[in-house]
Amino acid sequence: MGTSPGGSVKCPRCSAPTPGHLAYCQQCGLHLQVVASTDPGGAVRPGKVGPIDPQGATLAAPGAGLPLPPLARPDGGHSTWGTLVLVNRDGSDGERFPLSGELAEIGRGGADIAFAQDRFLARSHARLERTGDGARVNCLDTLNGVFRRLELPAALEDGDVLLVGREVLRFERVDANEAAAEPLVRHGVALFGSPPRAPWGRLSELLPSGGVRDVRHLNGPEFVIGREEGDFVVRDDAFMSRRHAAINWDGQRARITDLGSSNGTFMRLSGSVPLRHGDHLRMGDQLFRVELG
Repeated sequence: MGTSPGGSVKCPRCSAPTPGHLAYCQQCGLHLQVVASTDPGGAVRPGKVGPIDPQGATLAAPGAGLPLPPLARPDGGHSTWGTLVLVNRDGSDGERFPLSGELAEIGRGGADIAFAQDRFLARSHARLERTGDGARVNCLDTLNGVFRRLELPAALEDGDVLLVGREVLRFERVDANEAAAEPLVRHGVALFGSPPRAPWGRLSELLPSGGVRDVRHLNGPEFVIGREEGDFVVRDDAFMSRRHAAINWDGQRARITDLGSSNGTFMRLSGSVPLRHGDHLRMGDQLFRVELG
């Protein structure tokens, strides 16, 4: 962001010129006050506010309908409705990003909350939006997505993607035909092989190359993932606990439960999802805690 000789400021998001005495870009509404990063190698980050039109009225997110009324302070300003807290690798709190506009965009560059050095973040990765009864996260990136830490057991649907330690796993249901496959018979001779176990699901490890390895079929009422114990053991994953998570099957549906792991179990979100106070969100290489109110 720079100031032209004429006293205007070039917006780092949309490149539109804005008079230097104004705090917000008149084209896209970005807060032009910059905040220095507190983490080594971090980017200079623009302030955290939603879009504001030239008359100062807060705009709604695209497709969100009519804008919500701004939260008023006695001095006439806008109060914060929440805070996004960056969680350091040691679990301590890092930088805090107040949320005071209708929405705040997170990404690698040009976003309201930006991390220029995070190559796993998209330019516009996710958007936090204030709603009438709380807040939502809108997942914009379709490559790496947004993951939320599980606080309670959660139902698993076909195609759900999990983050367990450093392992990115895709869950799939096994259809009835595959589960009850008949033995191959050729010229009246049955093929000799491992005994069938009627799996009800499978987990596939997703690789950075886009490929898949180590497909594990799930059978029985419980399937445990861990670093030292379980049905799926990953001994070289330092981010995985000894017994990290369990997938349970009741004959109709699967549920995943975190087993009190140190680093948590995460499920990838899609679309627009309501947020709860205390939710932990993983975006790229960043972990955030959402504080509402």
